Amino acid sequence: MSRSDVRYLPLLAVGLWVAAGCGEQGAPRVTYSVPPVVQETSRSPASVGPGEPMRLGVTVSASSGESLSFAWSTTAGTVSTSVDAAGRSEVTWTSLSCLAPGVTPTVTVTVTNGAGLSVSHTFPITWTGPACTRAPCLFSLGDGRVELAADCTTDATLLIPDDYTFDGKGHTVTAVDPPGGTFTGAVLRNRGTKARVRHVTVTASGLRDVCKDGAARLRGILLEGASGEVVDSEVRELEKGAGASGCQEGFGIEVRNDDAGRGPFQVDVLRNRVSRYQKTGLLAVGAVQVTLADNTVDGGGPVVHIARNGIQVSFGARGRVTGNTLSGHAYTGPAQGTYGGGLVVTGGSYYGPGSPLVTDLVVEGNTFTGNDVGVSLSQLEGTADSYTSPATPTRIRVAGNTLSNGSASNRSFQAAIDDYGTANILTSNVISGAGYDPATAPGRTFSVYGSGDPAAKLAFLTPARDVAVGACSGKLTVQSQDAHGNLVSSSGTFTLSATGPAASGLTFFADPGCTSGALSTVSLSNAQAESNFYFKATTPGAVTVSVEGAGLSPASQGHTVH
Repeated sequence: MSRSDVRYLPLLAVGLWVAAGCGEQGAPRVTYSVPPVVQETSRSPASVGPGEPMRLGVTVSASSGESLSFAWSTTAGTVSTSVDAAGRSEVTWTSLSCLAPGVTPTVTVTVTNGAGLSVSHTFPITWTGPACTRAPCLFSLGDGRVELAADCTTDATLLIPDDYTFDGKGHTVTAVDPPGGTFTGAVLRNRGTKARVRHVTVTASGLRDVCKDGAARLRGILLEGASGEVVDSEVRELEKGAGASGCQEGFGIEVRNDDAGRGPFQVDVLRNRVSRYQKTGLLAVGAVQVTLADNTVDGGGPVVHIARNGIQVSFGARGRVTGNTLSGHAYTGPAQGTYGGGLVVTGGSYYGPGSPLVTDLVVEGNTFTGNDVGVSLSQLEGTADSYTSPATPTRIRVAGNTLSNGSASNRSFQAAIDDYGTANILTSNVISGAGYDPATAPGRTFSVYGSGDPAAKLAFLTPARDVAVGACSGKLTVQSQDAHGNLVSSSGTFTLSATGPAASGLTFFADPGCTSGALSTVSLSNAQAESNFYFKATTPGAVTVSVEGAGLSPASQGHTVH
């Protein structure tokens, strides 16, 4: 064939590219690239409401060895960062409260290969929640985490997906009334049985003075029927009626479980600041195990329209209240028998049939300032006309707290500690100020107010000691109590004695260094009906220390000197 017979055909460039080099027969090698193909899609569940995640996935096929990129977008709500692997991509979609009106929620994924060819698939979202009346809060969604993107305003509850952390990233959520209505329920709450809240400020603005009951009551942050935590956050100005409402709601942070058959759920409420709330700063109710620690709860000082409480623990809740600062819970209105409390504990049938008692609560190392009642242990059985302390021991320990009040502003009652319970342990608390001095307003101001039963016995509040010969022992605390184990101040002199192998050469002292003069008697006529003392022994062996006097059953306790 002559050269003039050779025809050169144009190379068609539809969906192909030419690779350099020759094949085995010397012809150019041609490779075709085609768009990815969607093989499978998944969506679960079929429909969702506020705070319910929907998991979306797509599986695609592509030419061997081709790299793929996945881009997800949504017309409403938020999608998470995708998790991609081997032709498969998955995301989570959710909205915390509502969707913009008139917007049909869809999620679209676009898959692109290395040649720039792509395929898309759109998932319709069946939304069962409400339409927004204002712009929804903006947030990002990650693996088990919701992060607020900016300050925002809401007229409906934000719901935290189950087992997610809501991180406010230092931003503020402000609750307002919806058009023509009133804000209902919590500003921020859990959707499932686990939730964590951190670094967010929750507040309210311009709420109408319309009282709500039950689940509709105003709360800042609520964990109900859930375990988790609320940490390093703030709730402020959570109130109605420009701060003058008497509605019995407006709780800063609430932990609740009304179903005793579930749980108990464990919740930590740590390092939060709560101020200018309407009724209660921190509230724990029902079958929950709580740790309320290192929070600052400011009641704002004396007010005439409502009696505020700093912390309330009620109806079966258990746990620890430690290291908190609670101030300014004072009522100056006309209602008799009404007062503000730094910490209020309630339980028993007095509050309604079947209301469980709070037992074994530990209240230690807190600072109470300017509260009508610093610690109110108000657990009662019976009715408003006839009530008594519970027959069941409640064994609440109130120890090492500082309680002060400089004035007697409440019209009917003030006390550092008000103790209605059975076998509660009140010890080593520091009480000061005219507001808690019985001499300031006799019959109205008290250091410790109790059941009024007569003293019957003496009891040690501290454990047995193991002490080296010649060393000063740890503190021993003895208290006079009624027959039910409640403290009762006792006049008279109470004698210290020791028996046993180590009793010879044993000396009692009033100071922890065992350097003061020898001690032989103690007084129990103070507000907490107790005395502290120490001993030092020169002989090893067992020793029994006893305290007796005033016709009360004596107290004895064994110790070891080695």
